[in-house]
Amino acid sequence: PANSPDLNPIENIWKQLKDNIQSCKVFPRTVDELKVALSEEWENLDCSIFEEVVASMPQRINAVLEARGGPT
Repeated sequence: PANSPDLNPIENIWKQLKDNIQSCKVFPRTVDELKVALSEEWENLDCSIFEEVVASMPQRINAVLEARGGPT
């Protein structure tokens, strides 16, 4: 399915960003602070997370096909 997190690799990246923001010593309290924190965390993401997500796509596609579009 088009909206499936299984086939939407950016969902994994958003989760990593969310986890990083939640573990900040000083939690953003305003929208502007959140924008700055997200920007900083985006720059600090290890490139390997992108490589891992892309490399996992064939397995994800196969799992969705085996589940006939259902949950995996």
